[in-house]
Amino acid sequence: MKKSRYTGRHSWLCCAVCLICAALIKPVQDPLDTRLAKYRQDADLLFFSSPDLVKKMALGYDGLLADLYWMRTIQYYGRREEADKRSVRYRNLFALLDITTTLDPSLLDAYRAGSCFLAEADPVGAGKPQDALKLLDKGIQANPEEWRLQYDKGFVYYWYLRDYKAAGEVWQETSRFPGAPHWIEGLAALSLSKGGSLEIAAELWKRQYQESSRADVRENARNHLISIQVSRDLSQLQSLAEQHKAQTGAYPASLSELQNAQGLALPVADPLGTSYDYDPGTGTARVSSKSKVRYIRLPQ
Repeated sequence: MKKSRYTGRHSWLCCAVCLICAALIKPVQDPLDTRLAKYRQDADLLFFSSPDLVKKMALGYDGLLADLYWMRTIQYYGRREEADKRSVRYRNLFALLDITTTLDPSLLDAYRAGSCFLAEADPVGAGKPQDALKLLDKGIQANPEEWRLQYDKGFVYYWYLRDYKAAGEVWQETSRFPGAPHWIEGLAALSLSKGGSLEIAAELWKRQYQESSRADVRENARNHLISIQVSRDLSQLQSLAEQHKAQTGAYPASLSELQNAQGLALPVADPLGTSYDYDPGTGTARVSSKSKVRYIRLPQ
């Protein structure tokens, strides 16, 4: 009899608790939904952002956890529909790459592909080339003999930052790395030309022309050396024509007149012997259409 009475009371108590919980669902759930809504809309949660903390939590399984974080990074970058929901498309991309490379500093793909993910402009990437450089510098410090990371650093400078001089200097350094391919020097020379360092570029092309055993590489180097000389010639002629106009009020009628007025042996013909064309209306000299020079324009 006592057992039955106790069982009845227990049943009523359970029912009462259930009713109270049911009544509280809406007032509790509504504020919770409101608070979580912004996270659902932004879809960019990163529970741990400290690489050092994650490394400590790895408990020695750094390599395994690095692979998992690298997979997560690829998914984070590759799922475009999720990226579209974020207020900042790739806000946590660098943090994920930083964690991955802290767990495994030798994971070259994370540095190389990750730098592209970071440097590419929105909406393709994060549009943060400076973060890409930061990631590559971290990789270079951890892998000081890996020329590919140096090459990628130059690429970020060249393609995304349009800093041709910095790119050329990085590639020039890369060309000295053990195992670096011969064409790195050519890239350095071309980039330095665009950066204004024509003297360094000419020296690099000259070296490549003298040392290469490949005919196509030597021909390419020769074309660049000739183009550098043509660029210098045209710049000098333009400058002297401007001086002539400042002194006389008009451009010289011809390059011969300019040469006579200056009393100098001017480069009135290209390195292969064809006279430059000249426009007396603008004082501008240019490579003749009859020239055998394969002129490659090198902005100074």
